[in-house]
Amino acid sequence: MNLTDAPERFDLQSALDRFSGDHELLEEAIEIFVEEAAKHLEAIKTNIEQGNLKEASASSHTLKSECGAVGAIQAHSLSHTLEKGAANGDMEEALEIYPQLKKEVELAIKLLPEASSQLKF
Repeated sequence: MNLTDAPERFDLQSALDRFSGDHELLEEAIEIFVEEAAKHLEAIKTNIEQGNLKEASASSHTLKSECGAVGAIQAHSLSHTLEKGAANGDMEEALEIYPQLKKEVELAIKLLPEASSQLKF
C-alpha cells in the first residue's frame, strides 16, 4: 500500500498547504511525527489500561494535532473520537477505538516518510 492507494487515509496536499507549500518544513514535521507518534500511542494505551481517561484524552489530543499536521486524516479522525470519548469517561469507546487508531498511526509512520521524499517537484 502507498498513500495514493488510500486517499481516505492520507492527504499530503492539504498537509503541504498547511505549511504554505514548504516541502522541507513538511518533511521535518513528518520526521517529528515518526519520532513522537509511537510515544503518544504508548501513553494512550497505558492511561487506558490504568483507567486514567483524562490523561488518555490529553495524549489523544496531542496525537490528533500531529496527525492533522502531516495529513494522516484517518488517524486524525480516530484520535479525535478517542479524545472525546475518553474525556467523557467512555472506557468502552476508548477500548474499541484504540486498536484502530494504533493501526492507522503505524501505517502513517510507515508510509509518510517515503511519500514525503516524493513531494519534491
